[in-house]
Amino acid sequence: MWLSPVLLLLCLSGSLSLTGPSSVTGTLGGSLSVQCQYEEVYQRYNKYWCRGLYDATCEKIVETKGEEKEERNGRVSIRDHADHLTFIVTMENLTADDAGSYWCRIQTLWVLDVWSRDPSFHVNVFVSTGSLSLTGPSSVTGTLGGSLCVQCRYEEVYQRYNKYWCRGQYDTTCEKIVETKGEEKEERSGRVSIRDHTDHLTFIVTMENLTADDAGSYWCRIQTVWFLDVWSRDPSFHVNVFVSTGVTIPWRTTCQAVPAAFPGLNTKQNLSTEDLLTCCSGSLLSSVHFLLLVFLKLPLLLTLVGAVFWTTQNRVAAGVGLWRRCFPPKRRLLQQNAPPPT
Repeated sequence: MWLSPVLLLLCLSGSLSLTGPSSVTGTLGGSLSVQCQYEEVYQRYNKYWCRGLYDATCEKIVETKGEEKEERNGRVSIRDHADHLTFIVTMENLTADDAGSYWCRIQTLWVLDVWSRDPSFHVNVFVSTGSLSLTGPSSVTGTLGGSLCVQCRYEEVYQRYNKYWCRGQYDTTCEKIVETKGEEKEERSGRVSIRDHTDHLTFIVTMENLTADDAGSYWCRIQTVWFLDVWSRDPSFHVNVFVSTGVTIPWRTTCQAVPAAFPGLNTKQNLSTEDLLTCCSGSLLSSVHFLLLVFLKLPLLLTLVGAVFWTTQNRVAAGVGLWRRCFPPKRRLLQQNAPPPT
């Protein structure tokens, strides 16, 4: 079949102008985020999220207004990150009715071409009924060179299971990065560490020295073994990681709040302030070093410089005095050798 150049151009632009995940999964009562990326030509256009079987007839739910701030409609919000050519849709307090066919779309205006339509990308949203086994933040943001922490909570039945952190668009095929080993101690893989706080039914993942390549789709997961049910899979929770190009403050770190406790759990199981401080420990150590540098090392250095300057100044003054005594000025010598007045 032969395609005209115009039709071929339309087909190509429709496929490459907007991309995103083909499907996302959330849990009942939880939240999920959808990250859609677009070409630079659409940087200043409004973006929106709609629901329906077809993009041309889908019902608009929420839309940006040309600014990099969150716009909300009920439980659904949208925010455009124009610098990253990405907009993010977040659906909260999920219900079974939220499952369905959705579209990431860009509002464009074509005056002379009645056949054109808004660039779109189809996303299937699934809502899992196994909702309360694992929860966490739908997205976290860190800064280049900084750190971020992700805290995921689980049900008591998984207290003795290994937990892990993996990366990928889908939980079933994500690449495992770091995993606990059944003990409450930190496990590390390069710049990423994980630690399970079983008493609080929480495990924490820390990513340090962030780079732009660290941004992407990750999963909190629990390693389970099901011998009799081949259809079962590890409980998982999707987390979008974003890395900002903003200026990094040496003592600043991003540690997300602990997710709300599961219904029926004792609220005393929440992590204490002291436990939270262990999150991003590497960054906190850097902070301590910075504070020591400012409040201890720097004054000490200034004191030493002042002492050296004072000593040097005294030595110079003493040298000048000695020189003047040994080699008095010519005018003083003439006065000393002049005959006494008659």
